[in-house]
Amino acid sequence: MKRTFLPGPDKYLSIIGLGCSRIGSFSNSHSSSETQRLLAAAFDSGVTVFDTADVYGQGDSERELGRFLTGDRANKAFVVTKGGKLFSRKMRFLRPFKPLLRPLLSKRGGAAVAARRTEEISEDFSPRHIAGAVEGSMRRLRTDRIDSYILHSPPVAAINHPALWETLSRLKESGKIATLGISCDTIDVLIEALKVPNIDLLELPYDVLTAIHNSPRANEIAQRKIIVLAREIIRFQPDIAPAAAISNAARMPLVSTVIVGTTKMHNLRSAVAAVSAELR
Repeated sequence: MKRTFLPGPDKYLSIIGLGCSRIGSFSNSHSSSETQRLLAAAFDSGVTVFDTADVYGQGDSERELGRFLTGDRANKAFVVTKGGKLFSRKMRFLRPFKPLLRPLLSKRGGAAVAARRTEEISEDFSPRHIAGAVEGSMRRLRTDRIDSYILHSPPVAAINHPALWETLSRLKESGKIATLGISCDTIDVLIEALKVPNIDLLELPYDVLTAIHNSPRANEIAQRKIIVLAREIIRFQPDIAPAAAISNAARMPLVSTVIVGTTKMHNLRSAVAAVSAELR
């Protein structure tokens, strides 16, 4: 698989990254042991990038990754986690009852559950909250250093907050964060993100990537050697097969890693096979 190497022994970005948004979620009926097998299958197939967030599964996505990434796995994996989003008190209260609620929620369908999840999420990008969120992610991931900490789909106003970047820079200087980034939902957010001088990584949806293709912004990203993770690549290419959508994103010059969000083993294997054949 194509590799983007990083500073430090054994650290590189695989062309496929596992999106872990559904790990631990109410709509995912998989047990912890099944999740651990999925993570192992991804790692054994050459996947080193694991994309998560503190709100995914009310923190359980990070917890499962923390259980999995020990020893040699921890040395080789590159974990991207996000902060700035908040679940309501109700969702935090319901977390211990997931084993009972999952069978009921799965009958409602993933789309209905995802829509309700969006309604339950608010945000807080204040320096104080983000500093605490970094500490919380470190505890759940069982690490003293986060490979990449990125703001989770922030508005433009949050990116323009100097005190926030002062806080994140201090955390990076202290060694708690290796790289800093922003997950940008839209072009206007990307424009503001590129004004941040010490940005290391951008996570961009496929529609934004295609919009900036061969543009001055794409040239700037390349010149600054900013790592780019592509997401929502199947959603924004609905008329072609998932494997073809993955290959399209993998061939984009800016893209280091294509994030594929799945909890199904056959989907994971298809994604890895798609890029392995393309980039051999």
